[in-house]
Amino acid sequence: MMTASKKIVEQEPSEIELLLPWHAAGTLNARDTRRVEEALARDPELARQYAVIREEYAGTIDLNESLGAPSVRAMQKLFAAIDAEPVRRPGGSLNMAARFAGFLLEPLAAHAGVVRQPRRVSACFAGRHHRRGVGEQPPGLV
Repeated sequence: MMTASKKIVEQEPSEIELLLPWHAAGTLNARDTRRVEEALARDPELARQYAVIREEYAGTIDLNESLGAPSVRAMQKLFAAIDAEPVRRPGGSLNMAARFAGFLLEPLAAHAGVVRQPRRVSACFAGRHHRRGVGEQPPGLV
């Protein structure tokens, strides 16, 4: 009589079985392709599983191709929605940049006897690295 744990182990797919969908899609490297093809040649049950996987793969491709491309109107709506998005200002990167500037400037300031003013450092650093929105001119060129 077989124990429950042996049944579970026998039901789990082998490494070769797990590679079958990728083999059907043609995305395996040469070594794995050779291993799968050798296993398919000597195991008729595995070959039947592979035939089912290939049919499902072909059916999925046919279904996706039958859906067609989005309409021109749908693409125009998408691009209009993207254009309507507000220009986003980077938030976290300035904080990281200010922390990095503080990391670099703090030892220099301490060595020179200068009291560090974090708000001024981060404001100066943030001002130099302001990202402009699309179509915005840099200061002084307007």
